[in-house]
Amino acid sequence: MDGNNFTLRLSRIRKALRSEFESRAAPLDITVPQFQVLRRLWEGDGVLTSVVAKDICSSSSTLTGLLDRLESKGLVERRPSSDDRRAMYIWLKEAGKDLQQPLMDIIKEIDEKALAGFSDNQKNQFLKALEKVGNNLES
Repeated sequence: MDGNNFTLRLSRIRKALRSEFESRAAPLDITVPQFQVLRRLWEGDGVLTSVVAKDICSSSSTLTGLLDRLESKGLVERRPSSDDRRAMYIWLKEAGKDLQQPLMDIIKEIDEKALAGFSDNQKNQFLKALEKVGNNLES
């Protein structure tokens, strides 16, 4: 498989995963980018916006719009830093915390659907290969 085939196939899979997630998460009114912010905050909230932007591979301007929408839904709140008035911290609200289990259940269901028919060994090899691709691209 040459590089173009790999890139095109991965792009097709990414689009399908996004569509699958957003159709399942529609009743919860959450998009993939919003999920990425929430997922990062479930790992630990009270985080600078710049850290979240870096962790989800987003620009600060894109993150601002995401946070506006999440804040209007009552899922997160921004609080200014006491040390630097330009810096903002993002905190989960209770409603944002409550979405963790249903959204992670959706991810689990999609994982199961996507990897159906793979043996445990094949899944492990595939996930290791994807990890290596990610590492290659990050270096």
